[in-house]
Amino acid sequence: MAVRSIARTWILATGVLLISCGQVDRSNPNDPLVGPVGGRGIELIVSLPLDNPAAIDRLVAIRYKVSGPDIAEDIMGSMSLVGDRATALVRGVAIGPDRVFRVDALDVNGVRTFSAVDTLDVEEDTPEEVLLVLQRLTGSIELTSKFPGEVTELDVSIVADGDTFKLTFDVEIILAERIVGVPTGTDVLLILSGRDEDGQVLVQQVAFADVRVDLVARVVLPVQTGSIQIVANFPGFIPIVSVDRFSDEAGTFFRRSDQPDLPEAGEAIDFDEDFLLIGFGPNGERVDFYQFDVRSQEPAAVYVLVDLPGDVIAGQLPIFDELPGEPGYNDLRRVIEVRVTDPGYRPNSIQSFEDIQAATLVTTPADEVWNCVVAPEGSTATKRFAPADPIALQSAWYRGQIVRYLLFENPNSTATVNFPGDVTSNIMYAFLANNLDVTGGFATEPQSGATHNVVTRLPQQDGYSPLWTLQAIKLLSPSAGSPTWPARLRNLPAI
Repeated sequence: MAVRSIARTWILATGVLLISCGQVDRSNPNDPLVGPVGGRGIELIVSLPLDNPAAIDRLVAIRYKVSGPDIAEDIMGSMSLVGDRATALVRGVAIGPDRVFRVDALDVNGVRTFSAVDTLDVEEDTPEEVLLVLQRLTGSIELTSKFPGEVTELDVSIVADGDTFKLTFDVEIILAERIVGVPTGTDVLLILSGRDEDGQVLVQQVAFADVRVDLVARVVLPVQTGSIQIVANFPGFIPIVSVDRFSDEAGTFFRRSDQPDLPEAGEAIDFDEDFLLIGFGPNGERVDFYQFDVRSQEPAAVYVLVDLPGDVIAGQLPIFDELPGEPGYNDLRRVIEVRVTDPGYRPNSIQSFEDIQAATLVTTPADEVWNCVVAPEGSTATKRFAPADPIALQSAWYRGQIVRYLLFENPNSTATVNFPGDVTSNIMYAFLANNLDVTGGFATEPQSGATHNVVTRLPQQDGYSPLWTLQAIKLLSPSAGSPTWPARLRNLPAI
């Protein structure tokens, strides 16, 4: 059924198909058994530092390794996270000296962000518990560039784990500086402003780096030296926008006024823990899908800057003009190409739709739709169908500020929606918890939490689309009349 044939439709951003992605087990109290059955058992307990909640929220795996001089094969496994501690029962540790117990905590891209290590001799009377405390790992960033002679000072703001570190360097045309002690992690934000001797900002760049403990993150700043454009009143720090997906204006299924335990505005959301549902495929296959609430059938816009030949301008962030709760917001976004003809354009000089209008740039709708779930900093959703789709939070501009979003179907995905024209949609048959209306949520099994919902297409099958016509099924008593549930259109990004 096509979009235009539905008088009033809703779009729900969710996802289909299970993949093997790591996620910290925050609910299972049963620790894994590692090593030969019946071997020596040592309970490994790791405390998480509570002074860094933003970094803790981004952890997706905590793993341990036990090694030693006469241990032929390292003993490895995953740990369960319960409250502020991670635990595991390690079996098979042979008696002997210099047993090294190491624990690493990883973010969504496998970057080590915390670590703990201790060495002890395992003897007959060794305590049954080994207690460790995770420590924040740091790495280094190397900045290199060639600046115009007028630039005499460089301000660097590093945004990591919600904290901002500010540094200032003197510049003598060639910049080569190494910054140490930077918290490790994915997409560490760098905001750099080159100033003249009067303090005016002449050059500004926004960059991202993956900081690792064992590698130097090298950031090369491409600075235009032919001509200098003065940027008046440019902020020294670009804030990350606070996002609220659960206000009365933003939510339908999920409103904090109805469910007070929903995350507060700006609080990181673990979509894997609270919004990932289980359903069934056309032949009884297990499918997983995210429930991102109800959206309009009309996609919002994402503005993508391209150069004269039509190539995306490297380093330029996309631009949004709506947040959840604002008129016109949608997780689905139609790509609008913005043509920049100035060969000296500096990436990220344009940071809003208002800037696009002021520069009178030509905009052209493209036949692409992105599924961009705008979410608070630190939010996670680790499952995707297409391996090329990024898992980490992405960054965009929103009216001169940085906004973070999770990307599902991107232009290179195998399950991309195409506009313009009719959008074909498959059917999901849904069973409701209250047997009355969708506001009660889906019916679920008490033990597994699985819904009874059935989808008619899988992402690798012909005719698949992330847009779904939701057909609610009402269970009738013998005396009841025929169901009259309207079909509702929803979005299921393939994962």
